[in-house]
Amino acid sequence: MDDQAPKPLESTCIMLSKAFPAGIGDEEYYPLLALLYEHMTDRNLAEVIVLVAGKDRSVALNDVHRSVTTNRPGKEEVDLVKEKITPYGYETWLNEE
Repeated sequence: MDDQAPKPLESTCIMLSKAFPAGIGDEEYYPLLALLYEHMTDRNLAEVIVLVAGKDRSVALNDVHRSVTTNRPGKEEVDLVKEKITPYGYETWLNEE
């Protein structure tokens, strides 16, 4: 993770870096985006992906949009990712302001 995460995105970057220490796998990528999309703006979510996954900003933003349109994952896939990040503070993260 880049040490330059803006303060409002810091907890998200930390949570994801802990949950995916070896990187976000292809099978988890779109389900993760779909899960977080419900709680973040498009641009903030794309910025987190830039910081955590090292993606190009424009690619990350396009992937965010694809996660809720053409590459929309199923509920089971999203639930598996949710289970993976829950031990790293997902519930606490949801309650942050």
